[in-house]
Amino acid sequence: MESEGKHIFDRFRTELTQRSFTDFFNYYFSRLKKFALTIVKSELVAEETVLDVFFKIWEHKNTLVTILNIETYLFVSVRNTAVNIIRKEQKFDFDMIKDADVKLAEYKPTPESLFIEHEMLHTLNLAVAALPAKCKIIFKLIREDGLNRNEVAEILNISVKTIDNQVAIAVKKIAEQLHIDLAQPKNSKALITVLFTL
Repeated sequence: MESEGKHIFDRFRTELTQRSFTDFFNYYFSRLKKFALTIVKSELVAEETVLDVFFKIWEHKNTLVTILNIETYLFVSVRNTAVNIIRKEQKFDFDMIKDADVKLAEYKPTPESLFIEHEMLHTLNLAVAALPAKCKIIFKLIREDGLNRNEVAEILNISVKTIDNQVAIAVKKIAEQLHIDLAQPKNSKALITVLFTL
């Protein structure tokens, strides 16, 4: 995912054409809108937030050579724009992580996971849906958006240690719901593998 996005961004950064920008925009828009929606809780405002970020990118396209990691740059830009919109509209201090409304994609059977029973998948989805907001947003960025711990820490403006702690909390809560004994190292490793690859 990231390498294709980086390739599309590099092409836009090199060509600086409307067509290469459109490809870049189309590749990232949907993911960024979903992320913005977790913060602003409005489809329209989420869309406007992402459009604003892309407008600024187009406006400053000649400075794109300074961007080292486009995915992190985009998510941080969307976060900042969304939080600024909320602060401006509601005139209060908004805690993006605590107040996030995160919708996670459900786990669905894949050919590789047919051994997992339907009932277990249902329980897994319920357990993930019941995670605290902070766990959910971190979980979503890692699992659904394919970002690494350092990128997520930068996007959410928290430490990597906090990311690790929240992932551990998520795994523990999910394990409790699925009645998995994490005292067994192989169970812990297997659950983490299932959670982040299924």
